[in-house]
Amino acid sequence: MSEPRKILSLQPSTKTPEEREAEALALLTLAIGRKQCVRWTYNEVDMEAAPQAVYLKKESLYCDAVVTHRNGVKSKELKLGSFRLSGLKGIKLSENGSELWPDIQLSDGRYGVIIAAWGQT
Repeated sequence: MSEPRKILSLQPSTKTPEEREAEALALLTLAIGRKQCVRWTYNEVDMEAAPQAVYLKKESLYCDAVVTHRNGVKSKELKLGSFRLSGLKGIKLSENGSELWPDIQLSDGRYGVIIAAWGQT
């Protein structure tokens, strides 16, 4: 006899966007404190990044981070990017350490209210 055919289904996330954002905030704060990279998916791209700061701007949470790998390939050029926490999916700690981005200016007004940053946790 043959086995019954397996049916795959998409299950909606049981967590609200606010719960996912809160989990991302906690993990990013931990990663910054430990000077550790994180892995996430953002706009359908798998990334490894070194978080530098988490901040509140215009009622939304953001993370400035340096992406070190995209889809498993080392980034050709390192640069600081801004990522809205509500867009981060599958965030988890990486085994790789991170370094401070030398050109970050936390006193810049664009950061709004800083929640966690290098040297502040």
